[in-house]
Amino acid sequence: MSRAARYLRPAALAALALLAPAAACAFESTQQQGGVTLRYQDARDALPEAMRERIIGTFFKAYLPQRADFHPKAPSQTAIVIDPAYDGIAFVGEKAKAATITLNPAWLDKHPGDTDLVTHEAMHIVQGYPEYANERVPGWLVEGIADYARDRYGVDNAAAGWALPLTVQDGQDFDTGYRVTGAFLKWSEAAWPGLVKTLDGALRSGRYTPALWQQHTGQPLPALWAAYAKARQDR
Repeated sequence: MSRAARYLRPAALAALALLAPAAACAFESTQQQGGVTLRYQDARDALPEAMRERIIGTFFKAYLPQRADFHPKAPSQTAIVIDPAYDGIAFVGEKAKAATITLNPAWLDKHPGDTDLVTHEAMHIVQGYPEYANERVPGWLVEGIADYARDRYGVDNAAAGWALPLTVQDGQDFDTGYRVTGAFLKWSEAAWPGLVKTLDGALRSGRYTPALWQQHTGQPLPALWAAYAKARQDR
């Protein structure tokens, strides 16, 4: 290797380093409202500021009334983590002793109006059920309540083209889950106020059984669904 080569190579490497794109800076903030602390973390600064503000704003607008209405002892330490490595849409777990919503930024890039997915996930924090997807805590009811809450507390569902269905399709039943069950719950709550809160409390305390529907409405669950489906057909 010539003397010139030895001295030119470091200079060339320095030039290349200047041309390389800088790594994204991490963004983190902590905000408090209504006795709830939210820590927002985006290690790669994957979402723009406007989206970040909408997510944080939606969280507080949804979580505070959900918590007050359904479970005032729900966690006061919460977090939202933006994780580009996560290939789902959103989920709730616990990290660093905070109830945490993890979001996939790619989903929000493709669906920028869908910030009320945070409303659905915030309700999962409120729910805080000890189990999931079994006889005591049926998954269809858990997700149905969360979509009922998205409809009730959503900030701008219209921006995502999101709404509870107004009709019943072939093959759907009370245990279809998500929006289908959410719409059934909304109809049932209108007829029997307090039903959803009763179901939610029973799921949290381990007291849920299908008999609760009949105790609250006077009808077993299959008959209640049949009445709902007929009401939808008669619209």
